[in-house]
Amino acid sequence: MIKNLNIRDEQFLSNLQRIQGRIDKANAQVSSGLRVTAASDAPDEIGPLLQSRAELALTEQAKSNLNRVKGEVDSAEGALRSVIQLAERARVLGTQGQTGTQTAVTRETIAAELQGIFRQIVGAANSNYDGRFLFAGNNDQVEPYTFDLSQPDGVTPYAGSAATRSVPDANGVLIPIARSGQEIFNSPTPGKNLFGAINSLRLALLANDDAALSVANDNLGSALNHVNVQLTRYGHTQNDIATAMEIATKRSLDLKSKISTIEDTDLADAILELQTGQTARQAALQTKGQEDRRTLFDFLR
Repeated sequence: MIKNLNIRDEQFLSNLQRIQGRIDKANAQVSSGLRVTAASDAPDEIGPLLQSRAELALTEQAKSNLNRVKGEVDSAEGALRSVIQLAERARVLGTQGQTGTQTAVTRETIAAELQGIFRQIVGAANSNYDGRFLFAGNNDQVEPYTFDLSQPDGVTPYAGSAATRSVPDANGVLIPIARSGQEIFNSPTPGKNLFGAINSLRLALLANDDAALSVANDNLGSALNHVNVQLTRYGHTQNDIATAMEIATKRSLDLKSKISTIEDTDLADAILELQTGQTARQAALQTKGQEDRRTLFDFLR
């Protein structure tokens, strides 16, 4: 600490420190681009700034979750479209097999083609995205079906579980992600069992049984309608996710703009303040250097 300074020198040092403080602050704003880096920079604005930052973090997390789930839902929707196309082909085969011109031999040939289609449908029902089996419900680390023609539905019992997973949007509203394979492919509800209908049609063709063919074809038509309804539901989910992503993106941009308004520096003002401070410091030093340092004793010599 400097001692024995006169009042004028103390005032000079105090003013110089104040000018240097302005220079340092302006220089920090120019180099960082931020007007607010500490609570003391804008005490009244810290609350809104912290709240906006927290809201932005939640919104960005929602966007990330929605984007990840979008891929999952899109893949499931695509798999269902494949199932429907294959099931439509199975329906055509069933109609062909039911005509009176067919023989036991030709029906056996149709059954063989139907079996290949059935295997592809089961493969689609076992679709996997990012390490998750799309139609296994919450038990999505386990393949839900195994092709097994010794079973009534042509597959082993469903190995998945109910589907209750959902994703929150930026407002916290939950969007259901998926439906279980049992809901879609082999529901115990009559008319909603696609696997059972296809396998029954296959068996009826092999048995050359006209009556069983008629029943199986009717059941296949009902089951196909049911899967189409499930496809529509996935379409609604896709729309919900797309809307939620748009809302989250807009909110993110609004929050970033709000935060920028609070904490970003006005570069032109900061540069002007820096230049003004540097000019004031230089002027003060020059003025101090030109002061007359002689005392009364110098005049009395």
